[in-house]
Amino acid sequence: MKATTLVERYGSPLYVYDLDAADRAATALRRRLPDGATLFYSLKANPHPEVVRALRTAGCRAEVSSTGELDAALLAGHPAAACLYTGPGKTPGELDHALGRGVTLFSAESPGDLRRIGEAAAAHGVTARCLLRINGAGGAGAAGLRMTGTASQFGFDLDAAADWTERIAGTAHVETVGLHLFSLTNAGDEDSLVRELLASIRTAALLRDTYGVPVRLLDLGGGFAHPYAVPGERPDYPRLREALEEALDQDFPAWRTGGVEVAFESGRHLSGSCGRLLTTVTDVKESRGRTFVVLDAGVNTLGGLAGLRRLPPVRAVPVPPDGAPAPAGPPRPLTLVGPLCTPSDTLAHDTTLPLPAPGDLLAVPNTGAYGLSAALLAFLSRPAPAEVAVRDGRVVSATVLELRRTPAAHPAGTSPADRARAVLPVLAAHAADVDTAARFPVESLDALRGSGLMGLLVPADRGGLGGGLAELVEVAQILASACLSTAMIWAMHCQQVDVLVRYGTPGLLDKLLPRIAEGRVHLGSITSEKQTGGHLFTSAAPLRATPDGLLVERDAPIVTGGAHADGFLVTMRDTEEASARRVTLVYVDRDQADIQVGGDWNPLGMRGTHSVALRMTALVPEDHVIGIRGEFATVATAALIPLGHIGWAACWLGAARAAVSGLVSVLRSPRRPASIDLTSDLVAERLATLRTDLELVRAYLDLAQREVTEIRAAGADPAAAPVQIHLNTLKVTAARLCHRVADRCVQLAGLGLGYRADSPLPLERHLRDLRSASLNYADDRLLTATGTLCLADRAVRLLGDTPSG
Repeated sequence: MKATTLVERYGSPLYVYDLDAADRAATALRRRLPDGATLFYSLKANPHPEVVRALRTAGCRAEVSSTGELDAALLAGHPAAACLYTGPGKTPGELDHALGRGVTLFSAESPGDLRRIGEAAAAHGVTARCLLRINGAGGAGAAGLRMTGTASQFGFDLDAAADWTERIAGTAHVETVGLHLFSLTNAGDEDSLVRELLASIRTAALLRDTYGVPVRLLDLGGGFAHPYAVPGERPDYPRLREALEEALDQDFPAWRTGGVEVAFESGRHLSGSCGRLLTTVTDVKESRGRTFVVLDAGVNTLGGLAGLRRLPPVRAVPVPPDGAPAPAGPPRPLTLVGPLCTPSDTLAHDTTLPLPAPGDLLAVPNTGAYGLSAALLAFLSRPAPAEVAVRDGRVVSATVLELRRTPAAHPAGTSPADRARAVLPVLAAHAADVDTAARFPVESLDALRGSGLMGLLVPADRGGLGGGLAELVEVAQILASACLSTAMIWAMHCQQVDVLVRYGTPGLLDKLLPRIAEGRVHLGSITSEKQTGGHLFTSAAPLRATPDGLLVERDAPIVTGGAHADGFLVTMRDTEEASARRVTLVYVDRDQADIQVGGDWNPLGMRGTHSVALRMTALVPEDHVIGIRGEFATVATAALIPLGHIGWAACWLGAARAAVSGLVSVLRSPRRPASIDLTSDLVAERLATLRTDLELVRAYLDLAQREVTEIRAAGADPAAAPVQIHLNTLKVTAARLCHRVADRCVQLAGLGLGYRADSPLPLERHLRDLRSASLNYADDRLLTATGTLCLADRAVRLLGDTPSG
């Protein structure tokens, strides 16, 4: 996609990340490293989730040095156990954050750092694996290994090894597994890089042989260079692999057979070439013999970290984007400055370029590393530029990083709503492809697993977030704004979690809830059955007792996400002799079952839910029965139905709100279709009608959520006729009005914007997805049940009335 098109769509300045370039960089660097070496991507270079995800897919593991970088790595699908956590200032709080998410590998910088890691690991009942970072010799390439270095906050001093190797011996809950050396950064020439890495290998061998430091993992760091904000190719190191393999063969021959894992790190070399900063010339002025070109991008956008000497001084050399011709005229000395009211806002003091004109678009190349995240983003409070990730020339993600003041977070961590907003870029990036291919949203579920939201309803003392229905409603709307299929999968998972928390046996909960809280278990539901016609309260397949446990043999025509769930709540006829209405609910772990998935899923909407036919055979222990045997109806009316109707309604409302929000944004932008006149009374009336429907659904949803929450708190009967009427009414009202909102959005947007399947505004997908709402446990069936319940409620207690009203 052309730069001009991207800027028209997302504004200027704009960062564009080419994920294919990141793939190529990882492939090229791997060819220069020893065979089978581990390669870590250092997220400090660029923590953008799509860049991190692309490099994970290319085979890189994640090196992180903060809770934010760890969360970004997990969001991008990195397993926590494969991450390396580094940094000299690891606090007890961030160690708890890391260990709580499954990180086990740390780089320790000092005896105190090692002790704190051990104390945090003890609190989690685990042993942390630690690399000892070494502050080695002061330079490389000298004859022999020098034993003195520069004073630094990084690493154990090599010349004091005799002291600290004794002091750290036996540190509780820590296993020293190797060494971490990183003595050079941004090595432009191969000779310097080779000398540094060979010196690091000799240092590691010395510590092993002289002081007995175990070396099962040898992290040699990196130093791989890359041009910054100027045209140019990343350097190649054709002799590096041979030199490293020869040195490793001499000092660590076990690396060939897996006895020593050799690792390297890179940030800028892997991500630098994937990024470019698009910026627009706002002014050109002469002042006392100098020509200043004023850009809309300054040190708030690029290069602010250069003042800390972590980066080379910024001498940006922009180029015309997409190979466009340079401005007419000979090159001349120019000073490139940004829009900030400070003389420090300079991107190049003495660059030489043809003189651009105001309005010209320029591209600053090689800014995929230390770009936006290394800028003075908060300085002067200017909005951040958008960041767009592209693959194969197609936009896969477009997001804006926001800095805003919010109430200080509770020490326990990020709110559920913030966690939901953090995963939105993943859901949005894959929603269209998930819909087109009718495939399960694997990437989105991975992001939810890493967010903690799979454990929203798990009590805090079991490792979960301890949330309630209010948080469920809020999170479901947020997720559905990006992908309704993912939101519905998540809401149905939460529905099953609520059932477990309320009716599971202590033994089952002890085993299962911590795994759910960690994101390791996604729950599915098996309640459909051909023989029962979809009737929730009956079942045909009997539960059979055997000497080895309860035998579950079950066919289900529709199981949402059945091919991907890690466990299932399954309805069964209580015994072979029991009536179809004596239904028992059991939990089946996927590892306990033989599962056969069949049938295709190619529906009109909700294509990402990937509802498939499933045949299951499993043996489960008695304590996997949920609630009292044969009394599933109690579980359903108290938990399954309330959570289903409330969660579904919240999801539908989130999608309908997103449709209206997207439409209003277009109507207020230059992209508004010429056929829509905002001064028209008809347009105003249609917008008002859309908003009215949303307001009605939201108001009824909030009242229903509060009623169920209060009933649970008071221990009242959730099966009472008025409560069930309110829940059924919520479902029917939300299903009909949310679909009507999407339909009217299409009508207002018109053929070009609303009706087209390839419109940038996904109204067509919202319309198809929300059409399923009235079919998902059919409205007609619910209205029939509601009509019968109305005869039992002579007081006609409406939602919001007091119980005696």
